[in-house]
Amino acid sequence: MKIYLVRHGETFDNVSGFVAGHLPGKLTENGRKQVIKTGERIENIKFDKIFCSDLARTRETLDGILSQLKFESNVEYLEQLRERFFGEYEGFYQDEFEWNKETLDSFRYPKNGESCEDLLKRAKQFHESLSDLNFENILVISHCLFLKAFLCAHNGAGLDEYFTMKEIPNASITIIEI
Repeated sequence: MKIYLVRHGETFDNVSGFVAGHLPGKLTENGRKQVIKTGERIENIKFDKIFCSDLARTRETLDGILSQLKFESNVEYLEQLRERFFGEYEGFYQDEFEWNKETLDSFRYPKNGESCEDLLKRAKQFHESLSDLNFENILVISHCLFLKAFLCAHNGAGLDEYFTMKEIPNASITIIEI
């Protein structure tokens, strides 16, 4: 089974450094163009199932991709695919924080938020649920940090790899096989 992982298109929050987490977000004009190009790259693939985060920026990304696909697919929107919940940091701009070891540690374990370990557990659960499916092609539309955690789960890696992995570009496609 091939799984096509797509990060949402560029958002106003990405450009401004706003910590969106579970907040909706909206694609920029560039983000909408990115999504159309992504859809064109996969337009001829018949997806047995599409899983999409339930947040607005991923739904908007999916709408742009669906406009390009030649085959219809069953879509399921899941909270499980949301970006990491940043707790006390959500709704602020990154440049509002003086980043040092102490603030970086508290960002990894935010008060009233989701730790990186919790995100990795959530990604592992989703990965395990896919391995039970008997499909040829699946499309997953989600967020940078969730997709990084999902790739770590797929590779059997832990937080060391998660912290050193490069950012997943907006509207990019990563293909893995189970």
